[in-house]
Amino acid sequence: MSKKRPTLKDIATRLDLSIPTVSRALAGHPDISDETQSRVREAARELGYPLGERAQPKTPSPRRLIALIVPEINMFFSPALLTGLTRVLQQNDYSLVLHQSGNSFSRERELVEQCVRLAPHGVLIALSSETASLDHLEMLKRHDIPTTVFDKTLDTQRFSTLTLDDVEAGQMAAEVLLQRGHRRILGLFSDPRMRISAMRMRGFRRAHSDRMLPLDEAQLVQVRDLADFDAEYGRALAAFPDATATFAMSDELLVHAHHALARRGITIPEPMSLLAISEGHAPEFLYPRVTHLLHSGTQVGERMAHIMLGLILHPSATAIDVRIHTALVERDSVVTRGRPINHPS
Repeated sequence: MSKKRPTLKDIATRLDLSIPTVSRALAGHPDISDETQSRVREAARELGYPLGERAQPKTPSPRRLIALIVPEINMFFSPALLTGLTRVLQQNDYSLVLHQSGNSFSRERELVEQCVRLAPHGVLIALSSETASLDHLEMLKRHDIPTTVFDKTLDTQRFSTLTLDDVEAGQMAAEVLLQRGHRRILGLFSDPRMRISAMRMRGFRRAHSDRMLPLDEAQLVQVRDLADFDAEYGRALAAFPDATATFAMSDELLVHAHHALARRGITIPEPMSLLAISEGHAPEFLYPRVTHLLHSGTQVGERMAHIMLGLILHPSATAIDVRIHTALVERDSVVTRGRPINHPS
């Protein structure tokens, strides 16, 4: 019978330390004393724990670290998110280490492995569109590294999550337009592999079904690659000349829709009204200014930071699911086209 491979728990038990303390000692964290680091490394050698890269001394950092993994940094949501996140973390003496997966699952998994070696105090991650399960995050849980999945998530009871209430937002967007008499609405949705897209589409559908209003599948434009946006949206516009409104589920789709309509000589809000879920900046830069459901990146960043601090200070095996609600911001891109389309009595 082969000898059982030693674990971090074995080292922690021998020294009467917590597993996170052992993990950070092996990573050379500056908040672990030199004496404790030496004791941990010595115990690891005696037990035969594979030290490898984790035992190499790290360059001291003046602050404790939180790792952030995102598919990309875009010009819309990301700046506000980082502002809110870093503001709260800095107030609590934490620094942020930013990683981009390039929307690739293989790269995302590599970054998670790097985080295990870095042993940050916590990991915040927005998933790539290629990510189909959270199995690769289990290594973070095994090393007692608090982890929160945000914005682009999968259904899970293993990890804490922070998202917009996406079904509610999609439904609310459609209802705003239906209540203003728009019977034919085109919906623009991002990569259909992502839960965020599926949930917002579900809400959009629900608003129609609640009113028993027919919704042709071709009204739901699913844009997997932005390079194909103009062709995909163009087909929907051609197929439904009676469409009087467009809903965009994100700022990126909003800007592309605004430009596509302008190229075709279709003016806003007549004959085409336009509404989006937005971080709030893009609608103010466009003309006419766009009515939107506000999804504040700053608020999301601040909430993420507070959730992470709570997980660090009060470790719990119970995952939490936090959902943020939107608020309608009236601007100039939506007109009333007739009587409201309400629920049947």
